[in-house]
Amino acid sequence: MKKKFYGALLLGSVLLTGGMVSCSDYDDDINSLNDRVAAVEETVKGLQEKINAGCVITSVDPTENGVKVTLSNGESFELLNGAPGAAATVEIGENGNWFINGKDTGKPSRGEKGEQGEPGDSGTAATGKYYKPGENGYWIEVTVGADGKETETETTISWTPEGTMTAVWDSENGKLLVSNVKGYNGILSISLTSELKSLVFQPEFYYQGIEAMEAKTFNYTEKGVKEVNADDDFTTDAPTELDGVAMTPGLVAKYHMNPSSANWKDIKSLSYISDDKNYTRAGGVVKANVFDLEGEEGILTVHSQLTDGTIKDIQNDGKVTVLALQANYSGSEKDTIITSDYAAVKATNYKDMVLANAALGQPVHTMHLYTNAQDAINNAASHEIVWNHEGLDVATLVQTHYDDSQNSHVAWDVTAADKTVEDYGFKYSFELVGYHKGNNRTSESAHAVMKGSLLKPCMPVDGKQPTWDAAEQNKAEKDREPLVRVILTDTVSNKIAAVGYVKFKIVEKATPTESEVILTPEFGFNYEYTVNCTKTEKPLQIEWHDFEEDILAQLEKQGISKEDFHTNFELDGGNDDATQYDGKLATSMSTSKKGIVKQTITDTGAEETQIITWTLKNNEAYQLFKNNKSISVIVRYSKKIEPNVYQFVYVTLTWTPNPRNVQPAGTLENSDKIKNYWYAYNSATPGSGYSDIHANVETVGETNADDEFKSDILNTFDGNNVTVSGVNAVYTAFQDANLTKTFTFVDPQSTDMTPVKGNSGTMYDITVGDNGTTLYANVVNNPLVKQAVVKINGSILEYQGKDNETLYSFARDILNAADHAQFVANNEGKKTFTAQIQINAENCSYVPFELENNEFFAKFLRPITISDPHETNFVDATTGGAKADLKLTFVDWRDHNFDNASVTKGQNYYKYYDVESIAQNGDIMTDLNGTTGVFDRKLSDVTGKVKFTFTDPTKSEIQNGNGIVNHYFGTLNYENNGTTVGDFQIKVPFDVTYDWGTIQVYVICKISQTEAN
Repeated sequence: MKKKFYGALLLGSVLLTGGMVSCSDYDDDINSLNDRVAAVEETVKGLQEKINAGCVITSVDPTENGVKVTLSNGESFELLNGAPGAAATVEIGENGNWFINGKDTGKPSRGEKGEQGEPGDSGTAATGKYYKPGENGYWIEVTVGADGKETETETTISWTPEGTMTAVWDSENGKLLVSNVKGYNGILSISLTSELKSLVFQPEFYYQGIEAMEAKTFNYTEKGVKEVNADDDFTTDAPTELDGVAMTPGLVAKYHMNPSSANWKDIKSLSYISDDKNYTRAGGVVKANVFDLEGEEGILTVHSQLTDGTIKDIQNDGKVTVLALQANYSGSEKDTIITSDYAAVKATNYKDMVLANAALGQPVHTMHLYTNAQDAINNAASHEIVWNHEGLDVATLVQTHYDDSQNSHVAWDVTAADKTVEDYGFKYSFELVGYHKGNNRTSESAHAVMKGSLLKPCMPVDGKQPTWDAAEQNKAEKDREPLVRVILTDTVSNKIAAVGYVKFKIVEKATPTESEVILTPEFGFNYEYTVNCTKTEKPLQIEWHDFEEDILAQLEKQGISKEDFHTNFELDGGNDDATQYDGKLATSMSTSKKGIVKQTITDTGAEETQIITWTLKNNEAYQLFKNNKSISVIVRYSKKIEPNVYQFVYVTLTWTPNPRNVQPAGTLENSDKIKNYWYAYNSATPGSGYSDIHANVETVGETNADDEFKSDILNTFDGNNVTVSGVNAVYTAFQDANLTKTFTFVDPQSTDMTPVKGNSGTMYDITVGDNGTTLYANVVNNPLVKQAVVKINGSILEYQGKDNETLYSFARDILNAADHAQFVANNEGKKTFTAQIQINAENCSYVPFELENNEFFAKFLRPITISDPHETNFVDATTGGAKADLKLTFVDWRDHNFDNASVTKGQNYYKYYDVESIAQNGDIMTDLNGTTGVFDRKLSDVTGKVKFTFTDPTKSEIQNGNGIVNHYFGTLNYENNGTTVGDFQIKVPFDVTYDWGTIQVYVICKISQTEAN
């Protein structure tokens, strides 16, 4: 059963604890009860304060503990359960009745006022009736009189299912009612409205720059009518013309209420202050008498009638009539008078009101209804109605025309059903007028019944019109022509302003004059959908019995037989691949297709009927479902009536998967990693965490090793393979064995991994390219020149730049910036180069696979480090000049000293790393004539008499020695200036070049004082 919700109606199941207690427990129980009561009072107080401040309730939702009330400002308040029992719901079904737990109570949720009496007579005793939940837990029966006055009577029937916590959001009556609240005895009532603070006029237009409302004067000739019925003969029925009437202008003014949630029903009375403004105060000021009001969504609409005085006109009188609304408002503490701003009143005249057909697009003067029964009877019927129609609203077919203030003949309303005229004190009424055709003794109008404005064909009973409820329908009604009289009544003066007649023809099926949509059945499917990276097809089929019940049987009610449908209606686009449409209007257009919709014929044994099948491939369905909870297609059957005139049946197919599995995901467990290969972030301790891995060049002495910088990421994973776990079993296509794993770099932009400083001091910006497999570097502020630094080839990290300074100078400069253990920037801002890597898993490229714990860092360790052992020293004035062989310490990324036989094990590390040159490069700094150990001056600036020269070693001498030493690094020569000198030091920069670039090392040399001085 489909249902319409009355605001929001939510309930929560509750828990009640009980049992026997001793006297000693009473104090605790009383204190606990007091605490609960205080908590409820505090919650309600806070909630009510927010509502009084202008907030409105946006939802009432069940929670584990009770009910949560959410306000428009985002705040929420919780009311706790206080009773046992299952959840219950109180809601309004499609028929307008209250439903409890899905069962129709038979009680209407809203009512209309009783029918008004005939013009000149008092209203009838007919009443409307509806029910609302009462604050005592019982239904309130509300009787609505003909004058709109409501009388309330409390029944003995409870709206609260026993033993449940029930919340009813009764927005129409401005209450939130909650039963069985923990800590509260009775029905908790919370007002949904706040107190009115001010009224602001909403102008219809501006009258010479002044906010204004229109005061309409309706000029018409009063009509007199005779009583008619559907059975007797009123062929000559026609209204008589009486006196002319100028209906006192009726005002319809709208005011913004502040706050918008203010309860307009607390307005005890309304009145207007009127005046003539701008020039002089004068007598004869018009009076405005309020006769009706209503409020909706923060707008108060006030209906009033103007009496006495004359509305002033600026052009003719030099004055303007203004009105300010005064509301006598019943507040929580005392009654308050609230006055709106002033608004101008502009008088306009309307005349020659006439009833008309509401045929949009036609010239208005061609649409008028016949003004007497005879003319309507003698001419063709204006409208057709199918013999089994359940109730055609005649109000949707008529409207009123008049001459406006510009003497243009225009439509006043769209149709009578929109009730525009009621805002100005008018109303429509409809009744059947009996007449006989030929020798028929039964009236044509006796073949129909009316209920309000609803017209329904029926069979007479013993030649007389039946009642609405007793009316039976039959195709034998075909060709009968009931006549309806439409009356427009001025309810303010209780006079008839216009009368018109409409004749209908009862037909077996309606004959369209333009293309029309006659049926729009909808079919839903909730089959599970799980993405699986294939083109497997899922057929969704409308069964033959559903086709018969929801299409053929419904067309039968419109006079279209099954045979007619099979023979004359065709599926647009053909039976094998139907055209799909963007809507269900006669003007709807074809749209891109979602799958294929086919029609086949099935033989049930006794008869044949159509079957519709909608087929979607899994990969196509994923593109539709990844961002949508449901998808629909619309196909169309068309019957050609005449050229360019069709009848359409639109069939909507909607798939709402339950469940809808479109987000496969998994995780990389740390247990899948070989712990000893992993490090905590920036840690040098193996096994300390799972954040970092360390990439290095090939190890000296291994088979075929030649100092290449290639590290296989998979070496760090158990079994040398990445294993994805934690994938929901429903995703069979995304289990580990079906996944392809790849490695890519994470973009370092906006992180501390870029820019980086090279060995030379140059700053480089690091970016990602080549689909995430290459890290590039460019000199900061020069993005047009970039070089590759490191690449990922499968699972292999390949650092660039060995033996190629031309193409990879940036990579070499970055690699040699810092020692292999310098994970945090030193005082020069240099550190080991680090990249962030992401592991990706997928089966098909178009389905994102969410993988947790899939990012880590790789640190690229500089192959060698060179340091000064502080053993290159001199003594001043040494005979023959002071000379000292350059002393340097070489270690590799494992801290293996190149000259330590216990670790080199016969391997020539100098040759392996291809240390090819050592050159003095740069200014020699000194502490001579300064602070010891502070090398802040160039030696050449202090004196030109002290000289140092350097004898470069050859590549062979570095790698193999020169006969004197195993590895010779060159010699420094020192010459004195002929004057004795005390101790001082120099700092000499050297560039050491090897197969991965150049490392700059500073050697501090000590010059001891002149011998024997």
